[in-house]
Amino acid sequence: MKKLLLILIALPMIGFGQILSPSVIGSAGVSFSNSTAKTDLTVGEVVIETFSNNTILTQGFHQASSIEITSGVVNLDIKTKVYPNPTTNFLIVEIEKTVNADILVYDINGKLVIQDKLNNEQQKQLDFSFLRQGNYLLHINIADNQSVYQINKSK
Repeated sequence: MKKLLLILIALPMIGFGQILSPSVIGSAGVSFSNSTAKTDLTVGEVVIETFSNNTILTQGFHQASSIEITSGVVNLDIKTKVYPNPTTNFLIVEIEKTVNADILVYDINGKLVIQDKLNNEQQKQLDFSFLRQGNYLLHINIADNQSVYQINKSK
């Protein structure tokens, strides 16, 4: 009798122990579905599921072969030199003609760390000596146009 009871309890576990149907393993998420597609959004381990009906829809994590990022930045038509890069103490911004421009330097977290202006000038020296080692973004704004440069501050 004990053997029969053990078999009745263990049989479902053995028979259904490895169901390989797509599932979600996570602590948070949501599932949406209609008559043609199903989408699961999760936090945690992602499982992939494929549907096909003239087109193939696959959900889950996919490594993109390329990522394209576009922005509303219109580059300056004016020749600009920014040197030395990497820098330790100062940075020189040199523009080919006399202009009025805003010069802004942001740290990697988006915090404004330097703000200066070119007032009918062609060149400006920026003091980087007080900044920590790391990468910064230099924005040069002239009217509605902007150029952005990555600046590396070293020790």
